[in-house]
Amino acid sequence: MAVSDEFHQRWCALLDRVDGCNSEKALETEVILPMLELLGYRPQDILQQVPFGKKRVDFLLRAQQSAPYCHYLIIEAKSPKQAIAHNSWQLRDYLLASGSILGLLTNGKQFRLLYNDGEAVHSLWNYSRDYLYQSYRVLGSLLWKRNCDRVMEAFGSSHRKIHEQLVRAIAQLSQDSHVLSVLPIQPDLSPHTPPRNAMIITVFNNKGGVGKTTLTINLAAALAQLGKRVLLIDIDAQANLTTGLGIDPLEDVEKVGRKDITHLLTEPRLVLDDVIVKKRWGNVVLDVVPSHIRLSNMENQLIQIVDSDRILAKKLKSQDYDFVFIDPPPSFGKVNRISLMASGGVLVPTQLSPYPIRALEFVLGQIEEVGQFRETPLPIVGIAVSMHDRTSRAFNLSMVEELYGRLNKLPGGNQVQLFSEATWVPRLNIVSKSQSEGCPLFAVESLDGLSAQDRTAAENALASFESLAQELLQKVEAAA
Repeated sequence: MAVSDEFHQRWCALLDRVDGCNSEKALETEVILPMLELLGYRPQDILQQVPFGKKRVDFLLRAQQSAPYCHYLIIEAKSPKQAIAHNSWQLRDYLLASGSILGLLTNGKQFRLLYNDGEAVHSLWNYSRDYLYQSYRVLGSLLWKRNCDRVMEAFGSSHRKIHEQLVRAIAQLSQDSHVLSVLPIQPDLSPHTPPRNAMIITVFNNKGGVGKTTLTINLAAALAQLGKRVLLIDIDAQANLTTGLGIDPLEDVEKVGRKDITHLLTEPRLVLDDVIVKKRWGNVVLDVVPSHIRLSNMENQLIQIVDSDRILAKKLKSQDYDFVFIDPPPSFGKVNRISLMASGGVLVPTQLSPYPIRALEFVLGQIEEVGQFRETPLPIVGIAVSMHDRTSRAFNLSMVEELYGRLNKLPGGNQVQLFSEATWVPRLNIVSKSQSEGCPLFAVESLDGLSAQDRTAAENALASFESLAQELLQKVEAAA
């Protein structure tokens, strides 16, 4: 993208205008539309308030020659007074609904770019307005009209080639160029895609009431939203994870003759696929192994099974998932041991308050004890904060110091890290409300009677789960 001094001056002048914008409409009129004009777009290239289903996207940019089924860029604007950290899920929905490749979310002061690869939406980067005063090529090149046309021309050319090949194949097969049948396109099976190497994580804390199950459900949903294939295993007799995902252990499992975790642990010939219940919310799919209250009375039966500690580990071998999360009870019994023996890591949820932090010593001690019976070490992938009170910053900082002080006194404790503050899940009623409604938090938008205040609170909490998912991915990739 070749630019002149005049371009740079106009670019900076537009960024300066943000300070005078007091609403989303003002930002669109005074900054975004002139910026698109500066980048080469004509009025006929810019569509505003474009409907996709029940939703409307602020800006959709048309290329000179659009490829079938997709667009290059959509833009979602927010008021400069409104933070954008909690709105990326909305833009993800718009990207998937519109089939667009790039999505820009901005309030004029922060700019977030998302990329849709056709299967999942990925967050590429976040830049501040201050950064873009000088580094304007980063954003300008991506939004530039000429580059938009080039990309969409390439997509269009690719589609045309595919259609031409298909037509020739049909003509050759039928030996009649005038009578063509509609033939299904067979998937390309070569080269063979190897199965995923699942990261199996037990979400464990023997201190109850720290938001363990809520965190497990919504972290799994955030990873699924990022295109990861996720399995959830409820190995707690209370079945809170099962019911929190809208599955009734009696009506949806037992009474219809389906299997649950108790069968998976006690029936040698039963395979994982025979137990899974699939749950879908829009483009997010979670596979679930449901639990049952009868598990509470099976401790002795499990102990008597030969090599019972490795039952679940054997059933999870060679499964095609990116992540498997196991939700055990807040205690330390046989099923907890089975969970930890099957895992490649442990995620420890906690609250920033004295008693849960004190309990971490016992959690880490139990993890270390199980690790002695494993062939490989059992690492702690991190400590995640839930039910966080954002109004008590000084108290929270003192609790973080207390936490690290206790960790440093434990063997290997200096290797255990707290996930960043951006991941700390706030204490909000809407978080528990979504679980009582049987859905992950991101799906509460579809609930009837949800107030504007609850929607804002949901976006607030979703940003934390999204950040936690991103940080967990980075940790897993770094350890691979």
